[in-house]
Amino acid sequence: MSFLTEYSLWLVLICILVGAGYSFLLYYKNKNIVFENRAKRVMFIFRGIVVALMAFLLLAPMLRLTVKQTEKPIIIVGIDNTESIIATPDSNFYTTTFKTNYKTFIQHLQKNYEIVNYSVGEGVRLIHDDATLDFSEKSTHLSALFEEINNYYTNRNIGAVVLFTDGIFNEGANPLYAAERQKAPVYTVGMGNPEAQPDLYISNVIYNRQTFLGNLFPVEIKVAATQLAGKNTTLTVSDGKQDIFTRNIAIAGNQFFETVRFTLTAKEKGVHRYQISLAPVENEISTKNNTASFYIEVVDQREKIAIIYNAPHPDIAAIKSALETSDRYQIDLFSTDKLPANIDDYVLFILHQLPSAHQATNNLVAKIQTGGNACWFIVGESTNLASFNSLNLGLNMVQNKNLRNEAMPAFNNNFVSFTFSEEAKKMLAKFPPVSTPFGEYKTAVSANTFLYQKINNVTTNYPLFLFNEMHAGKTGILTGTGIWQWKIYNYLYANNHDVFNEIINKTALFLSIKGDRSFFRVITKNVFNENAPVEITAELYNESYELRNDPEVTFHFTDPEEKKHEMQFSKQNNGYFLSLGKLPAGTYSWNANVKFGDKSYSKSGVFTVQEVHLETLNLVANHSLLQNISESTHGKFYTADDFSALENDIRKNENIKAIASYQKRYSLFLNSWWYFGVIVLLFGVEWFLRKWGGGY
Repeated sequence: MSFLTEYSLWLVLICILVGAGYSFLLYYKNKNIVFENRAKRVMFIFRGIVVALMAFLLLAPMLRLTVKQTEKPIIIVGIDNTESIIATPDSNFYTTTFKTNYKTFIQHLQKNYEIVNYSVGEGVRLIHDDATLDFSEKSTHLSALFEEINNYYTNRNIGAVVLFTDGIFNEGANPLYAAERQKAPVYTVGMGNPEAQPDLYISNVIYNRQTFLGNLFPVEIKVAATQLAGKNTTLTVSDGKQDIFTRNIAIAGNQFFETVRFTLTAKEKGVHRYQISLAPVENEISTKNNTASFYIEVVDQREKIAIIYNAPHPDIAAIKSALETSDRYQIDLFSTDKLPANIDDYVLFILHQLPSAHQATNNLVAKIQTGGNACWFIVGESTNLASFNSLNLGLNMVQNKNLRNEAMPAFNNNFVSFTFSEEAKKMLAKFPPVSTPFGEYKTAVSANTFLYQKINNVTTNYPLFLFNEMHAGKTGILTGTGIWQWKIYNYLYANNHDVFNEIINKTALFLSIKGDRSFFRVITKNVFNENAPVEITAELYNESYELRNDPEVTFHFTDPEEKKHEMQFSKQNNGYFLSLGKLPAGTYSWNANVKFGDKSYSKSGVFTVQEVHLETLNLVANHSLLQNISESTHGKFYTADDFSALENDIRKNENIKAIASYQKRYSLFLNSWWYFGVIVLLFGVEWFLRKWGGGY
């Protein structure tokens, strides 16, 4: 502890002299005051000290203290809260005895450690009470727990991570690789049964989510069985009205697997649900995985997209492969010397680095816009920015000295033209940078930015990806090249291309759909998963086609049990947003209504919520994965009934201990209650002595 001031400590002597001088003038030079000598000396001293203390405050004194802080070790506990835990015959143990032991285990550790308790399912969330642990989530994302630790507990005193799970995961990356990045030991507790039990289940259904009216479309159903050799079952496929396919299956071994292939006919336009069922077999541990559903969207015709390029580029192949994952589109490639003969055949033109220095293509763009077709421009090093700017597309770019920026994508949270999954938003923020022009960007008021440029970890207001509606068609502009790297990163991170494909396909869908010229529009998907929230957006326009959200929009929907519900859209920026939360599987009809001025508008439709059976497909616990996680992180593996050994090992681990740190703190005397207490006390004693002695 020490004293500091903003001025030289020699000035403290001045403060003392000021106090002494003031007190001397008051008690020894003032002839009107007569006191007994002993009392006068005491009052002289008190008054001098008080004045000196007050003068000392002018030096802005402060007290420097060294404070010791002790941080208890953090034990992060994650518990699998998914359906697979209670989908087996020992479910009663996990809903009763196990939950009690788990609660006791947490309470014991809380006495000596800081416990952070998470449930793990589709993501991670903090456990606040027993109701949180209900084993009801539809998928398991084990690596999400380690991602949460990396994001929020860096440089904290993490003593250990304890993971209770059956080791079955069906979302995200392999948790083993995520756990290996942890510095703290990971103690794993194996739930479920690692031994194969008698079970018959549908392991996978492969089908095209979209087909065309009148087409035959193939379906593959993969049937698996364990420990049921010699048994028989019947596979049945129904469209809700009648059985349309059946096959008898003889289970030939204890590890049985068979693929059943057949074709169906798309007879009616719309979204159709097909139900698959396997006849139960005696002694199965669960029949929940004997059924599955799949949904097919039947559309009238395939839409054509033309990709026109200045020169070959890996972006073109990446975009083409993403678009080909949907049966909605036929993709045609053209170089600038071989343009399509009939522009009206195409709903969307993707122009890669056009207009270029050698190929102006302004006439082509004019024809496309005149026909009301959509254009997606991808700006690169070969793009002629002067020609591009002359097209008046809603974005003007002036490049400085032919320089480039490395810009990462940053999602615009105010973008509402189409929905974008939370998983995609998170992964998008990690995508590698693309090459964009360095210069000035000016966007039109009508432009709607989807992605901003993030340069050197700073999110700028420069657009990376924006949309605009010009003439009778829509325009998309990607201001950089190199998005083929996004596809590669997507695969490295998640072993699939789902996020990249989602970006490309939703862009194409948004641009290719002919503009809805109605004043009231409702945007929703046809099919939702039951483990994801149903989110709907709406837009209201005045007669000048300006977005307005003054009036309230009412949304009515009828659930599969014919119960009616009414909700209100919330106002978000210039539009409307409504989240219905997670809904049970089934078909829902809806209508939305709004009154704007003296006019009323209404929209109606149907959406389907499909079942998610990920957690019941495989019920054999993967304890070997948990053992590998513990071994690679210097932890240990335990069984679900061995809480005492787990607790003892954590307490015996000498590396799990509190950390002491010392911090310097500064406190101004001006803010100190005890400093003013001393001044008031001295003033009070002096006043009392003056009154006692007959003074004023």
